[in-house]
Amino acid sequence: MPASREPDAWPDTQRVERRPSRDELVAPSTQIVGDREAYLGQTSSDVGRRISEDQVELFVSGDAAMSLQQEFQRLGPEFIALHDLGLSASVRLLNSMAGPAGARVQRLSIRRQGQGVALAVVPFVEVTLADGSPVRVYSTDSQADGPTRAHIARVLLGHSRLGVLMVGELPAPALATQLAPLHEAMQKGPWPNRDLLLVPLGSSIGLAAPSAQLGHQTPVAVHVTPHAAKPKHVWTFVGGAWNRLHGMPGGERALPTELAEAVPKPRVPSPEATTEPMPLESPPRRSGGFAMPSVSTAAPTPMPVPGASGWAAYAQRCALIKGVQACCVFDMHSMAVMASSGEAPAAERLARQGAALMASMLDASRALGLGPMQPEASISTAHHHLLLRPVPGHPGVALHLVLQSHGTNLTLARMQLERITAPD
Repeated sequence: MPASREPDAWPDTQRVERRPSRDELVAPSTQIVGDREAYLGQTSSDVGRRISEDQVELFVSGDAAMSLQQEFQRLGPEFIALHDLGLSASVRLLNSMAGPAGARVQRLSIRRQGQGVALAVVPFVEVTLADGSPVRVYSTDSQADGPTRAHIARVLLGHSRLGVLMVGELPAPALATQLAPLHEAMQKGPWPNRDLLLVPLGSSIGLAAPSAQLGHQTPVAVHVTPHAAKPKHVWTFVGGAWNRLHGMPGGERALPTELAEAVPKPRVPSPEATTEPMPLESPPRRSGGFAMPSVSTAAPTPMPVPGASGWAAYAQRCALIKGVQACCVFDMHSMAVMASSGEAPAAERLARQGAALMASMLDASRALGLGPMQPEASISTAHHHLLLRPVPGHPGVALHLVLQSHGTNLTLARMQLERITAPD
């Protein structure tokens, strides 16, 4: 190491664009890979410091929302903010965007200096523009206490390039109540955002008047899209609105409007030289008379595949429990049916309603300060029982059972369900 280089400082070096010879690959010299931000794929306008592929940290000394606002004002990043009104769909949309690329939903953890516990955790994904630059899509569904969560939501919407309000089936008075704080924040400021998009996941009838009221006496343009039945429809409207704000759809700042193409596949940081994989299996080495075991790697756990025979057999075993009328195994994020058995209700309806119930229970758990763990529930009506629970060992997969209440022992059914092993 040169004498002038400080050991504790990130070196200000330049990448050498030279392909080393094979001899150098066999016995390589130690090289420094660019700088830390380039290695982890971080740009100068990103908020927080990237510490891993799916985690970014922002250390603050004061209030989490106010500190996040100061970072936005200092760096001026362009990003999209997704906000839920009357439902919990924004994080599921992020999962639907990341899934096709085999990526993960990332986390911005806001921590206080000198303390390990996060004040707030904001989920997001990064989409790639036509010129290759990344743009973050944040969900305002952050993990934080109630007041902090609401303040962070207003900060994200107020400083976004495009704010998106995903609206569920809400009565007019309830919708007006939820829009009132946003309208007040838009009037009071600071609110650099100039474009809000209302995307109805329920009926779009009756949104014209609330949207006009939301933009009244503010510099913000509020637009309402047609009904969006699926995540891909939501992203089509969001991408189209972004492209209109940045000129021609084929310009350098254009976003792909296809959901499956929005998030790029995770990249491997570029090394200094092209390398060749070494064999994982090797004969035992002996040291001091003892055989050293060879290194082996365990096969990664496969992602659950809708329609796989293992899930079909699992659903059939669950349906054999006494009193079960219908059974559905589903993906909680995409609401895709993994497997089903039994009669009505239809599997698609069980998946859709089950995902909505799981999201509502998770919201209630966070609001009560009980943590983000996935809950399970049993709901009884006059003639039926509903059992809803995550499938052990398979994050993101849940089971929805409908049982007839007459002659069914709910406690016994739950015990039998716990004895059924999910597929590997």
